[in-house]
Amino acid sequence: MLATFFLMLREGLEAALIVGIVAAYLVRIGRRDALPSIAMGVASAVALSIAIGVAVILTIEELPEIVQATAEGVAALVAVAVLTWMLFWMRRQGRAIKGELEHDVDLAISRGGTFALVALAFVAVIREGVETALFLIPVLSFNGSGIDTIAGGVLGLAVAIATGWAIFVAGRRVNLRRFFTVTGTILIFVAAGLVAFAIHEFGEAGLIANTGIAFDLEGVVSETSAVGSILHALFGYRSAPTVLELLGYLAYLVPVLVLFIVDRPLIRRPAPPAVAG
Repeated sequence: MLATFFLMLREGLEAALIVGIVAAYLVRIGRRDALPSIAMGVASAVALSIAIGVAVILTIEELPEIVQATAEGVAALVAVAVLTWMLFWMRRQGRAIKGELEHDVDLAISRGGTFALVALAFVAVIREGVETALFLIPVLSFNGSGIDTIAGGVLGLAVAIATGWAIFVAGRRVNLRRFFTVTGTILIFVAAGLVAFAIHEFGEAGLIANTGIAFDLEGVVSETSAVGSILHALFGYRSAPTVLELLGYLAYLVPVLVLFIVDRPLIRRPAPPAVAG
């Protein structure tokens, strides 16, 4: 539940921020008449994202066990790669998003039709939606496809929508840099757990030799206990991981977490030249 909550919270807020920036700019330039086009693009993207997610999950569940394990392992690694790229991209490019979106809105309006605005909102939201659908495939397998997992995603999305509304409609100030840093750090732990999960699935499929228990803490903190469930959801905790699963977890977690914490934009604006007095 917690993994899907933070996933949907972050992805949902990113989408809400994008839509909110576009809507606020349209209102500021006196083009409220274009807001229905934005709503149409958002609704289309949400509907398509849900359809893609449901179709992919149902398709995987119908596959033979070995093929299913392989597909879930591959999906986990792809999700980790996409999530890692997204975390660093948002951290480095976040400040430039507003200007780029407003430029895209101006360009769409100058072309004279509503289709360009629909497409702008659709593309902005569908990217987040497809990323979420992709990421939910291994998360549902990793944490179980029970009602708690689904409820966590719905709750995270609801909080994201409410936060986006508070920022752009109610005028509330939110420290977005801190928000994305905290949620990004949590999702890095989730992604590390998915790396270990992918290794486990490849072992189940017989693609690799995933044997040898690194340690066994089942008698100390069981995965099925309340504390173990929270650690499992947030940090990918396994009470008895194999050596390969532990190595994969740490090989991803340590360098990515360090780089994320100390990351700075690659492109810095040059300082203005000094004016001689």
